[in-house]
Amino acid sequence: MTTVLAIVHEPGNLLVFLGFVAAVFAISALLPLRSGNGQHAHPGPGAVMVWQLVDAISVATPHPEPPARQPPEPIEWPTEEYVGRHRLASS
Repeated sequence: MTTVLAIVHEPGNLLVFLGFVAAVFAISALLPLRSGNGQHAHPGPGAVMVWQLVDAISVATPHPEPPARQPPEPIEWPTEEYVGRHRLASS
């Protein structure tokens, strides 16, 4: 790490170092990031596309009927007045 810092401290070496970094980035930008196996890259026999998988899954998946709507249960409100524990403890 100290050799890199020593190289960068010189103005002429700094330009060479930045040029090297720019060249590495340019080369990596031109290289493909993944291989060519897909819909448009001459797939072999038996290749399956995403839309074919989605269609097959949607046909094979049973869609259950929604449950019948039932009326809501009535709410039973308390009839007596609530007295908290803190009031019961003080009396």
